[in-house]
Amino acid sequence: MEPEKKKMIGSNLVRQTDSSPTMVSGNSSYNYANNSSVQRKMTDVMKPRIEELIAKKLDLGFGGDTFRVADLGCSIGPNTFLNVEHIVQQVRHKYQTMSPPSSLPEFQVFFNDQINNDFNALFRSLPPERDYFAAGVPGSFYTRLFPKSFLHMAHSASSAHWLSRVPTEVVDRGSPAWNRGMIHYGFAPKPVEDAYRVQFRKDMGGFLKARSEELVSGGMLVLVMSGVPDGMHHSETQFSSVLSCVNLSLLDLVRQGVLEEDQLDNFNLPIYFPHPWEMRELVEENQCFSCIELEVVSPESTWLQQGGVGLRGWAVAMRAGMEELFARHFGGEEILDRIFDGASQKIAERAEVIMNTKCKELPLLYVALQRK
Repeated sequence: MEPEKKKMIGSNLVRQTDSSPTMVSGNSSYNYANNSSVQRKMTDVMKPRIEELIAKKLDLGFGGDTFRVADLGCSIGPNTFLNVEHIVQQVRHKYQTMSPPSSLPEFQVFFNDQINNDFNALFRSLPPERDYFAAGVPGSFYTRLFPKSFLHMAHSASSAHWLSRVPTEVVDRGSPAWNRGMIHYGFAPKPVEDAYRVQFRKDMGGFLKARSEELVSGGMLVLVMSGVPDGMHHSETQFSSVLSCVNLSLLDLVRQGVLEEDQLDNFNLPIYFPHPWEMRELVEENQCFSCIELEVVSPESTWLQQGGVGLRGWAVAMRAGMEELFARHFGGEEILDRIFDGASQKIAERAEVIMNTKCKELPLLYVALQRK
């Protein structure tokens, strides 16, 4: 999985294995903590499923006096703590209903993200009344992060659809998969989509291998990521339609001479939304996990219900999540304003079309696995 350590235009390789961005932090109006309502909705929708998973499937026969949880791709903001606090609460409840209170373990939570994540901001905002010990683990979750048979539960939300790198073929002018003038595979030719799929398989294969070594037998792995229902093409999702508006804004800036054509041709987003069948194949190939649940969940979105006005919120949310990628490649605040203001205008102009895409929800792929 480790790509060659070199500068690759458009891939935002902050370090050798990380292409996905860290979220905007600090006091910016686009900071992730204040623009992560979609992720909060994901957390709320998944709570009942995780409660049921822990109650019915989590094996507490580990022994030892410490229960260890990893939050992989934690980013920053309140959603991080909501996820792990809910897990700790549910595991604690299961211990209390099955064992005398004196046998309760201590809880240790490991917050993982890339080395350039704002861990200082994360730990400054730790809940003071938390009932777990907290530690940070910087590094790519596509590689090993913990000792063997160390974790009892690993959780990742809104992170595993980020690739470790942009597929090299899509920025190679001599490749059939060269993604000229486009930043994503949603409406691109099939070779581009195939290149993204191959990269996802490589990354997720590495992710599952690493977790299979780190989790104890009977330990749980929970993944919640953006996905696409089986039988549906990526171009039929609302996300692809909205992202195409960002692409159109960039094309306008090229035509206006603000950006060079090569700048656009060399930029692609390192993100891939898998179908359930793709994840199922990877789990079966890994052979170390029993699949408890693997399904697409489609939470209702208030943005979708609000039409064009709400859809323009996508531009703000995308900027909070992707600003670092765009800034490293295209420039600073002024150019970012032009890119995302233009995208917001395109979204407003195409609101009716976007609202009528085949996939009108924000589908999530929920994967619950148990280490054999």
